[in-house]
Amino acid sequence: MPRYTQKMREMMTESIRNDVCSTGIDLLCEGGWEAFTTENIARRLNVSRGVLYNYFRDKNDILYAIARSSISDLCDKLEEIAANGRSSSDRMIEMAQFFVQTFHKKRKYHRAIMENVPPPKDSSHPVIVGDKRQSAIFEGVLREGIERGEFREFDLQAAVILFSGAIHHICMLSDFQDQFIDPAPVIQLFLRSLQKQ
Repeated sequence: MPRYTQKMREMMTESIRNDVCSTGIDLLCEGGWEAFTTENIARRLNVSRGVLYNYFRDKNDILYAIARSSISDLCDKLEEIAANGRSSSDRMIEMAQFFVQTFHKKRKYHRAIMENVPPPKDSSHPVIVGDKRQSAIFEGVLREGIERGEFREFDLQAAVILFSGAIHHICMLSDFQDQFIDPAPVIQLFLRSLQKQ
């Protein structure tokens, strides 16, 4: 009989939690909110619902784990784009395109979340933490553009709000039109307003 070390148990727990989250995302993408049940997740994983409750308190706990993971993955990629050393304008456009593409690929998942989950009130909620992390990434690239002389001085917080609002609006249009809408033309106009004349 193998003896499990603490590290092995932690790895198994993490693997199972990841499988549950991945299955939850698949169900949300395939069938929306109605498909996202602990019964369907358990059935898809060939386990009992009781097994799920060994790793998650309830359906909302699974949902928050999914949100935390999705936002973390998104921010990791945005940080990778932000660090690539190209011009600030090029990086802002690439981040916007990645953001909208990511949303468009999982639009049923995002729609299910937006329509069925109340906005978080707790500042430690993964959505709020993720929004702050995204804003910090966008602000960092814009600040670098000012420091390099690519952009004029401007209110960084206002610019981040405008940039975020633009890409979220394009995500909504992409969802309503059921096709990817390239945010580059809109973001280029926004960035032109920030550039030194």
